[in-house]
Amino acid sequence: MKDFFDLSYAELTELCRPYSVQHAKTLYRAAYKDFLDEPWLAPFIPHALRDQFISEYRLNQASVHQESLSRYDGTVKFLVKLEDGALIESVLMPERGRVTLCVSSQVGCAQACSFCHTGRMGLKRQLTAGEIIAQLMIARRWIRSHPEWSVERGYGPRQTVSNIVFMGMGEPLDNVEAIEKVLTILPEPVGANISLRKISVSTAGHLDGMRQLLSSFPKVSLALSLHATNNRERSQLMPINRRWPIADVIAFLKEYYQDRDDRSVLIQYTVISGVNDTEEQAQGIVDLLDGLAVKINLIPLNVVGPSQFRGPEPESLDRFRDYLHAAGLRVMVRYSKGQDIDAACGQLVVQAEKQKEAGMQANIQKKDETLASLTLGVNS
Repeated sequence: MKDFFDLSYAELTELCRPYSVQHAKTLYRAAYKDFLDEPWLAPFIPHALRDQFISEYRLNQASVHQESLSRYDGTVKFLVKLEDGALIESVLMPERGRVTLCVSSQVGCAQACSFCHTGRMGLKRQLTAGEIIAQLMIARRWIRSHPEWSVERGYGPRQTVSNIVFMGMGEPLDNVEAIEKVLTILPEPVGANISLRKISVSTAGHLDGMRQLLSSFPKVSLALSLHATNNRERSQLMPINRRWPIADVIAFLKEYYQDRDDRSVLIQYTVISGVNDTEEQAQGIVDLLDGLAVKINLIPLNVVGPSQFRGPEPESLDRFRDYLHAAGLRVMVRYSKGQDIDAACGQLVVQAEKQKEAGMQANIQKKDETLASLTLGVNS
């Protein structure tokens, strides 16, 4: 059966046209605002149209496998189980005046960035548009069922997810067709009602995907994961740089944004002690980004579990930030939210997969022991 959350409002309108296009509004509202599991059972839907949806469509059944709530900042991390059993992560982040949801775009990731948990998993498969939308609906349902969370954060009773960032598991622009479909779905006022200007798409430097995305959705904000400024260092940290060297990526961005004075690029730079935190490397950022309107987030590496890398010392991080600030760049340090709930992307999935594997091994061992005891009984 087809996933209702894969439908754009325009597609739904065409399905309803033989009856009345007004039914599309009823169905979208029932699914996105009233959270009905079977929106086609909403009042005033004709029986023939209802029967068509019952026989052909379902609402995506992605569910919360595990949730973690930070005691410190109210961040909620969801381990989401998809219909085929695959696991992904999304993170609900309360911020002043808004609620941001970080969503995954793939199961795993093919980019193999050396410091990233998700990169160690490899790419399992792409997410569908409906599976990405399902992450939003899970978060919105959670907010609705936890009014105390909103009260404690100072939100009003109607507060919901207002911003989306594609910064979870996966390289979004490796799945650009699904991302573009989601971007046609999210802004619909009778549905998710999230403006394109409140959506950010992060990329490790997928140049072809950037060209495609920005040509179709120029209002979407772009976030570039930089982490190093020369090809040798960046290719070691981020193999994608071997296909699209960072100089080519920045050249494209400078050309694209040169006449867009109201837009800037978010630069994400994970600071790793002894790897990319020297004054020389800070100057490399200044030189590379000269002429491009940017906002820089310095993110101290959040090490979870065994790793060859470690985060920077506070004094080193401050010096790095101050150097960039003195050069005239807009820069701030952004610490990972929900650090008490394993906020490193991919960490919950890695843990769950290990537990699943350990359980399978235990079951195999138990079956072997049972078989051995039966064999001994027969032989005796």
